[in-house]
Amino acid sequence: MDNVFDLLQASSQFLGRPIERRSGVSRVAFVGDTHGASDVTRTVFDRFREQVDLFVFLGDYVDRGPDGIGNLAILASEHSQSPDKVLLLRGNHETPGPHEHYGFLKEVEEKVGAERYEEFLDYFSRLPYGALVNDYLCVHGGLAVGLSRTEQIDSFAMPVKDPSDPLPFQTLWNDPREMLEGFVPSIRGAGVYYFGADVALKFISENGLKGIVRAHEVADGFRWDLDGRIVTVFSSRYHDGRAGVLILEDGVMREEFV
Repeated sequence: MDNVFDLLQASSQFLGRPIERRSGVSRVAFVGDTHGASDVTRTVFDRFREQVDLFVFLGDYVDRGPDGIGNLAILASEHSQSPDKVLLLRGNHETPGPHEHYGFLKEVEEKVGAERYEEFLDYFSRLPYGALVNDYLCVHGGLAVGLSRTEQIDSFAMPVKDPSDPLPFQTLWNDPREMLEGFVPSIRGAGVYYFGADVALKFISENGLKGIVRAHEVADGFRWDLDGRIVTVFSSRYHDGRAGVLILEDGVMREEFV
């Protein structure tokens, strides 16, 4: 288990930018929440390594599932070996708030000792909040109140272990609801919102985007909103559904299950 800290350190040298940008990529695999399912993550790499040019993991690597540390070890190893081919985004479970309730803190205490927990938080604080890939905005959660341009993500403060600024916080936590307008308080808790179709369509249009790819919500692999302009990818096994991987190849999206 101690090896995971060497892997995190190796991966960290390629982190630190609030948003990553990739364009002209022929084949992309987008992977949603994996939540400690290291077998899913391993299968994704084994199955698609030769098929795609870029992996985009959309956050939530720990909590809920039994092997968050092992999952991180695989991701950090792959990222440190191929930083141009593997992007790791930050999810809301890469913040300390959920760890006490959803298992990661207990896993750390049992497997490596509580005194090493801060090393994980330090790594999470360096993960980007978003990526622009072939004119798709990739985030874990969604659009935030006051976020009108993708360039604003460049100014998100880093490293921050427990984001409290509304823009980065909501980027990790907010969810789309195409039947709503504007921003509506979410059942997830204080400071979290649903964003409506008008918000999403305006943002997509004014930023010249093709759409938004995100994770964060339980789905049987995928959920499509706004005629496909927002797609939710979910890749965890803990909900007893199928783990989805979204493949973008030459501008065409297709669903795959692992």
